Amino acid sequence: MGLDLDEWVYGKLVRYFKKSRLKAEQEMHQKVDLENIRPRLTYLARAITGKPIDIYPAEAEGGFKNNNFFLPRSFSELPTWEENLYFYFFRTLYLSTQQDLGYNWTKETDDIVLSRQMAAQTAPAVLDKLNHDFRIAGQLHEKLKNHFQSKVRAGEQADLSLLYGKWMYNDASFGSEDELHNFDDRSKKGKDENPTTTIQARAVEEVKNLTIDKKQQEDYVLLHNFEKVETAEEANGVWRDFDGKDELEEHHDALDELSMKFTVRVDDPAHSVYQAEFVENTTVSESAERDDKGFHLCYDEWDFHKKTYKTRFCKVYPKSQLKSDLAYYQNTISKNAGTLLGLRKMLTSVNNKMQQQRRQSQGNEFDIDALTDLYVDVHARKTPSENIYLSTKKKEKDLSILLLLDVSLSSDGYAANNRVIDVEKEVSILFGEILNEFKIDFSIDGFFSKTRNYSTYLTLKEFDESWQEGKQKIGAVEPQGYTRIGAALRHAGARLDKRKTKNKWVILISDGKPNDYDRYEGKYGIQDIKQALRELNERQIHSYALAIEAQAKYYLPQMFGQNHYQILTTPVELLSSLVKLYERIKHQ
Repeated sequence: MGLDLDEWVYGKLVRYFKKSRLKAEQEMHQKVDLENIRPRLTYLARAITGKPIDIYPAEAEGGFKNNNFFLPRSFSELPTWEENLYFYFFRTLYLSTQQDLGYNWTKETDDIVLSRQMAAQTAPAVLDKLNHDFRIAGQLHEKLKNHFQSKVRAGEQADLSLLYGKWMYNDASFGSEDELHNFDDRSKKGKDENPTTTIQARAVEEVKNLTIDKKQQEDYVLLHNFEKVETAEEANGVWRDFDGKDELEEHHDALDELSMKFTVRVDDPAHSVYQAEFVENTTVSESAERDDKGFHLCYDEWDFHKKTYKTRFCKVYPKSQLKSDLAYYQNTISKNAGTLLGLRKMLTSVNNKMQQQRRQSQGNEFDIDALTDLYVDVHARKTPSENIYLSTKKKEKDLSILLLLDVSLSSDGYAANNRVIDVEKEVSILFGEILNEFKIDFSIDGFFSKTRNYSTYLTLKEFDESWQEGKQKIGAVEPQGYTRIGAALRHAGARLDKRKTKNKWVILISDGKPNDYDRYEGKYGIQDIKQALRELNERQIHSYALAIEAQAKYYLPQMFGQNHYQILTTPVELLSSLVKLYERIKHQ
């Protein structure tokens, strides 16, 4: 439906003034943006608290919720960039102390005024401990407090909510055990999703997922028109029908004023994405058990709350990629001919490298350490060992590599102007070319999910399949579904168990952030992945993760541990990282 002339003019004016305001804000050279300093603040908070703190943009003044700190998106009150940066340092120290003292709500409340009042009332106690632990914090507090006080007339009380924040609901639980009911089969199966529009939403702190079913969706909220300007309303127990149209950009101005506190999970495909970063799904329910037709395997999932497995909890559907795209393969080889040549030279050098065997009975060179021991033994009048030589021989190719690609919708994003899924596919093709030349046993697989009832494990190139056939299918895979990494790792391990080689590796290429249509986010998902990696290690299957998503720095270290992952700043680094990893694998 087209817009009337007055609606079109109004929309243009709103967007014009909004762009002018945003441009003016960007030109304020003293302004500090949280996104730019977020990694440093995260490391600072974790070092102080000893907890896996994550930092997110706040709707306003912010606060803390469990192990998540919410801070203003930007700050420019003070004259210089350095002084505004100190504001964020102070707030991080303050929230760390407030968390240590446990000053927060234990029951959910929507009273913002009372939440700010409670934060102000408990501020003296927080400041006493803060000043005792960090002397500089007292100095920063006085400077900031004096600044806010100077903005009001004498005798008036300054608003210090930006300094002390608000109380938030602190609850470590991850939602109820209720199941999702009345969902049709589409909600439990993998489904192609092709959003055509993606827009970043306002910051959101506390999210409530309003789980609905088909019966609830029959309720309809009336559309309000005021002077022919269409507006959006926040949901409070009633539902708007989902018509599947992509009109996101037309309604962007109205949505920009909308709070994303309430979200709804539906089984309809997404035509556009209004993206808001949030932390925990505190009210996400688990999906109900269902009987599925078709071959599938059941795997356990780790419940870290109960410290036990949910047995046969996830259903994994192994599938083989049937579609092919020979043109994609040919274009990749042609476009990366120089890169492939350099990659071949580097990996050939690694592959042909001779491995030294120390303390041998014969060889071309002396082992200096063994000679030293022989000299000591002779002088000590002991019988010396005659194994004093170095021997070199080519290491056997007793190796299997499984390259596991995250082909969920998160791979449809961009890094350094490169589409992530294309980077994954091109790297797989180039790496596969070399592995095939060296006659290494390898497979290239992908995965995505849609609840625990339907995790798809897609084999693009099977271990025993010829590269001539497998290479044509890699280009045909496209992003879809969600990211249930634990189930994919367990099935990858089961596949490697069947290989007769001694040296086995799973190389995961993903953003490292677990999520699914049902409850598989935050600490629950991270701990399940961590447990799946332990299971692989117990079976002598090595694992390594590569990611080019900036946010991976907050997830991969918690799951893979030191020296078992690498976060790349640009996609082009992925190939060189694989070369270094291959050298490490060959010397394992």
